[in-house]
Amino acid sequence: MAFFVAINVICSFLTTVLPLLSIILIIFLPLTSALVEVMCKDRWFPIYAVATIGLSIVVSLSSIDFTIFYIVPSIFTGYIFGLFCKHNLPNMFAIFLAAIIQTVLSFVFIPLLQLITGTNLIDFIVKILKISNRFWFDSVLLLLFFLVALMQAILSFIVVQNELNKFGQKSECKYNQERIAAFTTLGSALLSAVFSLFYMPLCYLFIGIAYYFAVFTVIFQVQSKNKFCLIADGTSLLIGVVLFAALNQYIKDDVEFSLFAITPGLISVVSICYSFLKKSE
Repeated sequence: MAFFVAINVICSFLTTVLPLLSIILIIFLPLTSALVEVMCKDRWFPIYAVATIGLSIVVSLSSIDFTIFYIVPSIFTGYIFGLFCKHNLPNMFAIFLAAIIQTVLSFVFIPLLQLITGTNLIDFIVKILKISNRFWFDSVLLLLFFLVALMQAILSFIVVQNELNKFGQKSECKYNQERIAAFTTLGSALLSAVFSLFYMPLCYLFIGIAYYFAVFTVIFQVQSKNKFCLIADGTSLLIGVVLFAALNQYIKDDVEFSLFAITPGLISVVSICYSFLKKSE
């Protein structure tokens, strides 16, 4: 624990000298926390987290934002990766939870960033991208933050998984991941439909989540060489495009993109029905 705390503190110090180094470190920093979680008892992890955050703040007072925006999320991300690997839980949920936590922390830290630097991050993004429709941008902002966090979590997971394998920690999930992914996809698609009635930011977020788990559903079908479901998935994509084009003219402009939930919903229904029919047979 002390060794990995020292590594994190050194990284915090280096970013004060070489700020561009933070772009690389955000991918590799979760590895230290994951190794601590895997190799130490769970009850000691809070000590490691407090020590890392406290000492990182001390050595990087001139750029405390690195500790806030990189060290803290990497601790949570690494803990989740290590915990799921240790208990052989589905990797897709490890990546998903890491992305959700980073998304939440990003929104929590936005006011803190404005307090430290005097810059409103959202207004800065709008100005840089020259966005004219601010209402639409505010609606998809939650989804955009989630997608960025998801890409970062995927890259970090690849690094962590590769290194944990070298320590003999191989995750072997014993659950039916295809069925779990399909049910989660369907639930996310249904929640997006519900939130489309009164709160579009969460509607778009759950559409993104539905597509994330739909991708895993298709991956598991490819691994099992399930040709029937793969053909049905292609048909579902085609049906989703046709329905979007047909229903688009009858829906208000601010909720028309909620129709994108049709495709992952159909893919999940096909996978669920096939899995139960196969079991019955």
